[in-house]
Amino acid sequence: MSVLLRRAAALFVCLTAVLFLGAPTVSTGSGPAFAADLRDASPAAEKADDEPAIRLRFGDHSIRSSVMTVSVMPGESIPLTVANASELSVRVGPGGGEAVPGLGGQWLFRAPDAPGTTTVTVRSPGRDATIRLQVFVLQPWDHRGTSIDGYRIGRYQPRARRGLTSYERPRGFVRVTERNRDLRVSPNFRLSQFLCKQGGPGPEFALIDTELIQALEAVLTALRERGHSAPTLHVMSGFRTPFYNRSIGNTTVYSRHLYGDAADIFVDADNNGWMDDLTGDGRVTEADARYLARVIQSTLGEGGTFEGGLGTYGPASHRGPFVHLDFRGYPARW
Repeated sequence: MSVLLRRAAALFVCLTAVLFLGAPTVSTGSGPAFAADLRDASPAAEKADDEPAIRLRFGDHSIRSSVMTVSVMPGESIPLTVANASELSVRVGPGGGEAVPGLGGQWLFRAPDAPGTTTVTVRSPGRDATIRLQVFVLQPWDHRGTSIDGYRIGRYQPRARRGLTSYERPRGFVRVTERNRDLRVSPNFRLSQFLCKQGGPGPEFALIDTELIQALEAVLTALRERGHSAPTLHVMSGFRTPFYNRSIGNTTVYSRHLYGDAADIFVDADNNGWMDDLTGDGRVTEADARYLARVIQSTLGEGGTFEGGLGTYGPASHRGPFVHLDFRGYPARW
């Protein structure tokens, strides 16, 4: 989060305290509606390809799905704004945190003080609409050393590439547990699809990016509209630690996989571990990767240009063709 946004959040906290002294704070939900395991999505979430009826912003992110992941630091305060609904119910799940109401559809979410997971459920009775945020409260890391609790991270570059905030070192990581590794992070994707493949005993840590997940949902919807009925996209590689990235022979120290906003993907509706024949020519070649890349470009490109990395790869002996997608902050094609 930028310095400006953090200052705005702090100002919002002060204003909220003045305006709502004595007003009820919507805190942790403890009833059955909030105790459900998020590994099971509601029927509405399972088939939610369209944008929700609620226009919700969570900090910098405009939320475009009925279920979406966001990441925060412990104790961090994030503005939550709904632009098109007057009646709202905002509930924070049993993982902790609190939501404080403000004026004109504005709320302030304060994250729990400890790393973990929680949820924020925003309901608009008048619109019969619900958005559920899967909130990951990150494990802070000061980049001293090369591991967290025995899990090897490696080293990030101390200077951001081109001075871009997208290349700043991560402030923290998602602590992956048996309970949260299969959580649904959007209607059609789960956390487990994006984890680093380095393995090893002990805890795991990861990064997952809201804009990447929202982009993958949009691409999946576009593919379905073109007649490709895939339940999800196959993610060959999502997050990588710098340690793992180096161990597989990748010398790119600024790889977007290290920052959690990159994915190597292909369409695999028949679940055979190989790219589907998207072009309908009876073969699976790099032409199918180029087809997928064109769908990505047309779906995500604003003004004709997608402001991120987009590359196609042909088949190899051990894998089929695939597409790399990332949110580096400037256009790159290969």
